[in-house]
Formats: sequence, C-alpha cells, structure tokens
Amino acid sequence: MKKLKTWGWVIGLLGLVACATPPTLDGAEEVILERLRAVRACRQEIADVWPGFSDPRYDVPMLYYTDSICYGVNLPPMFEDSLGARLVHEEPGLSLYKLPLPDSLPFHMETTLEFLDSTRYNYLRPMIVCSSPEMVVRVVPDVTSDQAWMPMVLHEYAHGYQYAHGAFCRRVAEALPSHPETELERLHKRCAWFDRAIRAENETLLDALATEDTSLWRAYIQRFLTQRAARKARMAAEMGNSAVRDEAFFELMEGMARYIEAEAGFHLGSYTERDTWLYDTDHAGYFFVTGYNLMRLFDRLGVDKQRFYADSIRPLELYLRETGVYE
Repeated sequence: MKKLKTWGWVIGLLGLVACATPPTLDGAEEVILERLRAVRACRQEIADVWPGFSDPRYDVPMLYYTDSICYGVNLPPMFEDSLGARLVHEEPGLSLYKLPLPDSLPFHMETTLEFLDSTRYNYLRPMIVCSSPEMVVRVVPDVTSDQAWMPMVLHEYAHGYQYAHGAFCRRVAEALPSHPETELERLHKRCAWFDRAIRAENETLLDALATEDTSLWRAYIQRFLTQRAARKARMAAEMGNSAVRDEAFFELMEGMARYIEAEAGFHLGSYTERDTWLYDTDHAGYFFVTGYNLMRLFDRLGVDKQRFYADSIRPLELYLRETGVYE
C-alpha cells in the first residue's frame, strides 16, 4: 500500500501559519482554527493514496460543536440568514463562522444529507457535523488527543467526498437503501451461516493481502469471488435482493471511509497495524471490514478508485473481477 509522507513538515507549517493569524480570535478559537487547518492538511496528504480526495470540487462544509457554541467551516450563505452564522476568520480555502448551537445533542460525528426535501440546506449537498475532541472524549473515552480525533473526522470527510460527486449522489437518491445500515452491519452477529461465510471471505482477502506469491495471490482472489457469489446467492434467496443491493452500497461507502480513516490514523500515530478492529469482522460491522480489505487489495492491483463514483453503484467484487488477475 502506498504510504503517506511524513507529518513533520505539516506540523511545522501549521505552527508558522498559526503565528501569522491576525489576533481576531481568542485563545480557544485559535486552537479550533489550528485543528481545522490540521484536518485540511491531512486531506491534502491523503490525496497521495486516494487521488482527488483533496480536490476543491469535493470539499464539503462542516459544523464543529463545542459545549456552548458552534463553528462553521465554509458554510453556504443560507446559514447566515437562517441560523445567524457570523464570519470570524477567513483565509485561502477556509472561512470560519460562529453561530449558536443548532441543537442540544451531546455528540455529533456524521455526514448529513437530505435526499427528499429540496428546501433543506443539505438537499443533495453533504455537510459534516462533528463534536470537538473535548466533547467526543465524554462519549468515546479512548479519544484523548487531537491525533485520535482527526481520523474520525477524516472518516466523515470521506463520506462528504463520496456524496459531493453529484451524479453519484443523484443515483443514491433514486435508490435509497431499504435496510438501515446499523441493522445490516450486525447481520453476521445474528445469523450463524452468514457469519461463517463472511469470516471465510474476509480470511481469504487477508490471505491475498499477506502473500507475495503471484500464483497464490491469483488463487486467493478466485476463491474469494467464488465464496462471495455463493454467499450472496443464499442471501438473496433468504433475505431478498434488496439486502444484497444495500450491502453492496454500504460496503462501498464504509470501506472507502475506513480506508481514509486508517491512513490518517497510521500516519498520525494514533492507529497501528495491530489494531485488529480495522480488518477483523469479530470487532466491527462486517462490510466496514470487507470493504476496507478490498480497498487495500485494490491498491495492490492498481484499480482506479475514481471509477467507484463515475459508474453506476456496483458491488466492489465486480471491480476485482474486471482486473482479470485470477484467470
């Protein structure tokens, strides 16, 4: 897998930029601004392993919640009229707004998007909503530093990137999933045969990622494709074609988001290769894991990741099959 560059120059650059900021913000707000710059610098770095990820066309606005006030990044104009957002800082690529808390929820970490109501500010236009590290740690105790918080935010930026592709977003709107993601992702925990099948698929992906032997590599890919076809046939027979369709969508969306999150975490030093929850179905929703491992395999195969958002929404194994490496 292609690795990101060192973060030393980013940290140094952020320090220089922060020192040059006009003294219009208080100390706490300067910290927020530095965090947001660091997140955006991370997006630039991740473009080394996911080309186009930092393209301004796929940038999305953000709401950043503290316990008493909210800050907005690159907000659409309607926020100034509807929620009283006030511009407090501006620099190339980053406009920072201050606004009252839009709600009183104690935790935010998601990408919001409206598919049906065209009057909403986020109609077919994604927005990241996140809590500050100080608020996140109250809900997720392991997030004790900015370096642990940033990969979570980058996960959401990945979803923003996905939905910022207009044609892709419209295709999703035309065929919204009928199964809730939170329900489907734990299917392997409720169904014994399904769990066995998912374990087998994921273990084969891990075997393919671990080998440097070309003949074994091809055999593992063929085995995975056979295993997946059999499992999906039974899934369709017992759970319906809609479940198979929704799984393909969620695997694409969450596999890519976990890939971006992991790359950020590795290079910030907050994740390590020993974090089994990244790639082991025992510790996470199954399509997060299989999707992540497929993304890693696509790196090995040189698959053009931009195709995921240029074609129709397709199962990830089709991109693997189209490489022809198993033949």
